[in-house]
Amino acid sequence: MVNIFGCVVLLFSTPGINPPELQKNVQLGLEYAYMDEYDSAFVYFNNVIVSYPDNPAGYFFCAALMQLRMMDGCHYDHEDEYFAFLVQAIEKAEAILALQDDNWARYYLGSCYTYRAVYEGLKKNYLETFTYGVRGGKILKEIISRDPNFFDAYLGAGTYEYFWARAARYLPVLNIGGGDVPEAISKIEIAADSSLYSGPTANNSLAFIYGEEKEYQQAIATINELLDAYPTSRTFMWTKADLEMKQEHFQSAVTIYQELHDIYLGLMDPNYANCAQCKLLEGKCLYELKEFDAARQALKMVVSYTIYTDRFPVIKAYSREAYGLLARIY
Repeated sequence: MVNIFGCVVLLFSTPGINPPELQKNVQLGLEYAYMDEYDSAFVYFNNVIVSYPDNPAGYFFCAALMQLRMMDGCHYDHEDEYFAFLVQAIEKAEAILALQDDNWARYYLGSCYTYRAVYEGLKKNYLETFTYGVRGGKILKEIISRDPNFFDAYLGAGTYEYFWARAARYLPVLNIGGGDVPEAISKIEIAADSSLYSGPTANNSLAFIYGEEKEYQQAIATINELLDAYPTSRTFMWTKADLEMKQEHFQSAVTIYQELHDIYLGLMDPNYANCAQCKLLEGKCLYELKEFDAARQALKMVVSYTIYTDRFPVIKAYSREAYGLLARIY
């Protein structure tokens, strides 16, 4: 479960492009999105489209919400809507840029490409991921070069730079060169500290990146702060569980995976893919704790979810992994 939800500052250079009512709707929508209340978030983002049909903001946020919903749900049920909103956001941003040099329109354009890159990565279309990621990253970096105080652009630009640097570090055979991890992290920290609306997303990205860089104290402090503010956020709970596993705090991770499992099972439309993933990760943790009976029980539950593979094909992979670990227990 990976989850990324970009937030932007809606303060265009022209006051009429971003009136207070638009900002209010976006703020309220983002708060609901952080709490995984997708229908409520959509109401506010759609209000922006209805009231300001030539503004890319509403279309972009609806696209981002559709992407978040599909990532959290482990399916592509909203793909047609997602692409439609994304195309409209790009068209509205390009229309503004055809008339005036506006960094916020440019921001939406770059952000649409970076979101598309993440989405293609989820579907393992890696060439498209690279193509869209490079295009979006360059646009966001250009914004910063034009205006270093455009703080919301730092999140996307820093994330792009970080993963580019990681690729250069771990895939030297590609010979892509470049990449500065500290500089990339610094950009995301700027977004977390100084952007108006992208703070929670930037901090969640930082928690993940700090964990990757083995800066666990910073990572845990960051994710705990987010969970204090949004205790029901599944996105932030996944990040916390992953960090606990990285530190080999297996019992703490088990507690979170059990809670996540029960949440997904209790949804009106249960997400059996995430249920299976939670039980697989729980089983791995229990195996490391040498609690083999409990591990066996968790892993058998993974296998039991294979009856839902028609809707959630990824369960097949989770089941194969569970069988492999079960063979080591018996």
